[in-house]
Amino acid sequence: MAIEWNIPEEHPGAGWVTGLLAVPGLDPSTGGAIDSEHQVLFKNVNIFDGLMDGLQLRQNVLVQGSKIKTISEAPIEAGTEVLVIEGGGRTLMPGMIDCHCHITLAGDIPDIESDFNHGDVHLNGAVAARHMFLDGFTSARDVGGSPFALKRVIDAGKFLGPRIYGSGAFISQTSGHGDMRARNDPNPTLCKCQDVSNLHRLGFTQIADGRPDVLAAVRQNLMQGASQIKIMAGGGGASKYDPIDTTQYTADEMRAAVEAAEDWGTYVCAHIFTDRAINRFVSAGGKSIEHGFFMSEDVVEMLADKGLFVVPQMWGMSPELFNNPNVQVSKHAAIKALHEKYKMFAPWLLEHKVNIAFATDLLGPIADGVKSRRYEMYWRTQAFGSNFEVLKQLTSTAGKLLAESGPRDPYPGLKGVIQEGALADILVVDGNPLKDFSVLGANERWFTETRPPRPVDTIQVIMKDGHVYKNTI
Repeated sequence: MAIEWNIPEEHPGAGWVTGLLAVPGLDPSTGGAIDSEHQVLFKNVNIFDGLMDGLQLRQNVLVQGSKIKTISEAPIEAGTEVLVIEGGGRTLMPGMIDCHCHITLAGDIPDIESDFNHGDVHLNGAVAARHMFLDGFTSARDVGGSPFALKRVIDAGKFLGPRIYGSGAFISQTSGHGDMRARNDPNPTLCKCQDVSNLHRLGFTQIADGRPDVLAAVRQNLMQGASQIKIMAGGGGASKYDPIDTTQYTADEMRAAVEAAEDWGTYVCAHIFTDRAINRFVSAGGKSIEHGFFMSEDVVEMLADKGLFVVPQMWGMSPELFNNPNVQVSKHAAIKALHEKYKMFAPWLLEHKVNIAFATDLLGPIADGVKSRRYEMYWRTQAFGSNFEVLKQLTSTAGKLLAESGPRDPYPGLKGVIQEGALADILVVDGNPLKDFSVLGANERWFTETRPPRPVDTIQVIMKDGHVYKNTI
């Protein structure tokens, strides 16, 4: 059964959803549950498995229920009700994973700060999630926002979107990167009131100072359904009142966050940049460095030795950063100086074999977000000098990071790889992304791209959890 979406031709999303296939067994009333005997057979595909630099040629892949059952060069016997997709030598690969995004922060930041209500947040987030999914992203780690209602409707099969690993509200100290009040708004720690800004009301950010408030904020996010916890441990480019070189949260406050998360079997990630802040966070038990651009090679080596993760959106080290309206103009000069000082950031990460996961850190209007994601894919191949490295960051390494949520993982199972027994999150692509990243939508233009984003036609099949949602072969 084909699903048609009637979107006005002039709309940025026009033409995005065509040729979608509703698979027998997809029942939204049961959370999209699928019969364990349901089968899909991919014939004659070249496999990128998420791990090895190369393609396994002329393979066949049988999906049964929600998992990959068999991978074989020889023909595979399947049931009579099997859905057969003839690959014709196309590339079969894992669904992509964005490990640092903000799905519900989909709009102009000043509008969100002043005019948005919960309806705006969730409706815009739903459209952003659909575009992310149709760009081939089957999982997303949302590290700051209010994604839980959206996650529930996607999981129930009522709307297209990726699996969402939500952190809930940013947890920030007073005058930290997540303190998005105006200067004269009341401080929730001092006044013991929570209705202090629109971003607080909408669940995007939570100011917490001192061990008791940090514990309460972490536990509140876990109650909401957080898979992992996000704290703001350093300054940033988009916030008004915290210089980018600042260290945020004391060692005791960081330990409080880590202890509360570990009590629930999960971990803490941190918005963070500098050696001083990173060393403090790692000593407190933090596992994932978000951004981290301005660290020394010694700290890079330490992160590698400990097996920790770095999740950088590499456009933050690109010339396009300064075209981003969310980055405070007053901070441009300081950031440019840091760019020059830490220009070896990407080579150091590769040299020391750090666990690097893909990130977009999308903020802003939906169409700009799509362009940002595609620019990030392009720029990352330039920064790391290897399509394979970026593909690994998008798939197997990202899947490894998602698994750090332990018992708080809402979607248990092996992700980011094409292996027998792995969850069946699969793309079929017309082309070889190891040689040409544009077949996944990579685009060298972002703010200079004046055309509205269009579908990535070379991504011809999108499967999540054993369901085929797009098939244009």
